Amino acid sequence: RTVATGPDGRLDTADLRAAVERDRAAGLLPFLVVASAGTVGAGAVDGFGPIADLCEEQGLWMHVDGAYGAFGRLDPAIAHRYAGLERADSLALDPHKWLGVPVDCGCALVRDTEELRGTFSLVPSYLRDESAGALGWFSEYGTEQTRPFRALKVWATIAHKGRAGLARDIARCTALARRLGELVEADAELELLAEVQTSIVAFRHRAPGRDGAARDALNRDLPAAVQRRGRVFVTGARLDRAELLRACLLNAATTEADLHLLLAEVKAAARDLLG
Repeated sequence: RTVATGPDGRLDTADLRAAVERDRAAGLLPFLVVASAGTVGAGAVDGFGPIADLCEEQGLWMHVDGAYGAFGRLDPAIAHRYAGLERADSLALDPHKWLGVPVDCGCALVRDTEELRGTFSLVPSYLRDESAGALGWFSEYGTEQTRPFRALKVWATIAHKGRAGLARDIARCTALARRLGELVEADAELELLAEVQTSIVAFRHRAPGRDGAARDALNRDLPAAVQRRGRVFVTGARLDRAELLRACLLNAATTEADLHLLLAEVKAAARDLLG
């Protein structure tokens, strides 16, 4: 079930409750709610406290998709947005995003490890290992049997920077995103489409003199046009049926000069497309 979101981009808990009640009345069995710790399009963080309350009341599993944004919890300036995250039954993370770990490194955290192990555990006789200890085999916690040492990359990153270093980098990215949002709001050619909650800035070109369809067409074509210019990289997305540009700031080495360059390139590409 797709649940409505409010004007702030966060999941509407009243609509969630209504959806659960409708399904129960129809004889169906709701079992899982997926909240977001940073949506892909605008970086919105759901209100985890009310969602967790509903899940506890209704006996539902609460999963949080934090693949992009959950690490924002380390930034004191936005940590309040993640209140209630610790109540999730499971949480997905991608260290290869905000932590800068090389790709092919995802992570799932679960509250009940025994339930996870019981779901996947199947050890045939040829794989028995009496010395495996209480943890058992890693294959008992997921679908993979043979696997590469992905955790080494995460360990090396954390060992190099430490919690304080990672938190400092993350805070730098969120501060840059807020600054980029300010620059967009101050620019007559551009429009900020959502509050900057994490390190994603959702904005678009106003395309003055064009109607809604033409404006959408321009903003749909802009990301590729910017990329072809070869100086900055930005992607596109849709939010409330509007085409937008999505700047996702994950590199703490980014400077304010880079932000100005990004906006200059977007406007130059737009001029080229508008002729």
